Amino acid sequence: MDRRVISERDLVRGRVLVSTCAVIEGKEHEILFIREADVPYHEWWVIPGGYVNPTETVKEAVVREVKEETGLNIIPMRLIGVYDDFLTAQDQPVHHVIIAYEGGVVHGRLIFSPEAMTYAWLSVDQAVSSQVPDVFKAVVKDYEKQRSAGLMSDFKRKVLRNRKE
Repeated sequence: MDRRVISERDLVRGRVLVSTCAVIEGKEHEILFIREADVPYHEWWVIPGGYVNPTETVKEAVVREVKEETGLNIIPMRLIGVYDDFLTAQDQPVHHVIIAYEGGVVHGRLIFSPEAMTYAWLSVDQAVSSQVPDVFKAVVKDYEKQRSAGLMSDFKRKVLRNRKE
């Protein structure tokens, strides 16, 4: 990999964190949420995902994080959007950038992990009215708008076609 050096003036002052998450849809159009066991969303319902490591791509991160949190092996099928959440750590501002994908389950089964206290399949209405951070409510709303407009990946079309057969 080609490693380039960034100049001191281009380094971001403050903290910027990049995360990724995967919207995983169930058979009845419900979405998989985990009850977060760690900060910054401790005890809130969130979409599975996590931080991007400096040596991995965003897509590699979403696959790794979803596997760690849920036991599911996924492929990131389609970009839903990029979202901003503004947090604080030690009285300092933190800009949390979340890159959301639609995730297609390839195989695996749900497991409990140290990062996920429990799981729930929530409808869009339940997610919007539950203890879900606003940033993840925005992801769910955008996903639902895109799904309603007929936007879906080729992988998902094949899965839906196979369910009908």
